[in-house]
Amino acid sequence: MTRVVATLAALVLLALPVAASADVDPASDVLLFQNAFFPRVNPPSDALKNELTALTKQANDQGHNLKVAVIGARLDLGGAPQLYRHPDQYAKFLGTELRSATGLVQPLVVVMKGGVGTYGMGDEAISLKQVEVPDKPTSDQLTQIAIEATKDVSAAAGHPLKAVSAKTVKKKSNNNSSGGAPLVAFMVPVALLLVLGFVLWFRRKTHSGEPAS
Repeated sequence: MTRVVATLAALVLLALPVAASADVDPASDVLLFQNAFFPRVNPPSDALKNELTALTKQANDQGHNLKVAVIGARLDLGGAPQLYRHPDQYAKFLGTELRSATGLVQPLVVVMKGGVGTYGMGDEAISLKQVEVPDKPTSDQLTQIAIEATKDVSAAAGHPLKAVSAKTVKKKSNNNSSGGAPLVAFMVPVALLLVLGFVLWFRRKTHSGEPAS
């Protein structure tokens, strides 16, 4: 049994680099499971978060697989803080990360101090070129800009969205917070490795004729 524990511990250690790499770009982890990423420090109001979440869901339900990242600080960029205040460069970086993980080029909007960046878009991105972001924006201001940007690019892409009232949007559970997806991204590979390790150990015991307990 001691050998089993040692084997499982080794597998957990092997899985740790997976979690570490996931933290390099938090938004790429979250956007694999959700349509919107929000600042982790001083997050926007629940009403604005829910409004943007509802709008991106509408877009995706219509076949416009839009992703939106609201970046409030360098911390939100994980291991790529040098891209803060460079929305176009970060949009390309994030879009490429998502494409590598999914094999799809999905339209992406990034809103941060410094402006609005896009990736995976055609002419619909033109509507965002003149959008201005305040010099010292709050998370609420950034999210409001993201809301308007979502409406604009969706309409330009032929997927107009219905108005959503921030006051009437049903509040989401904690499962929709930006911190949930990275935990899932960590636990899934760990669980798979543990199961694989147990199966290999059991088969070895069975073939050698030793008791499995």
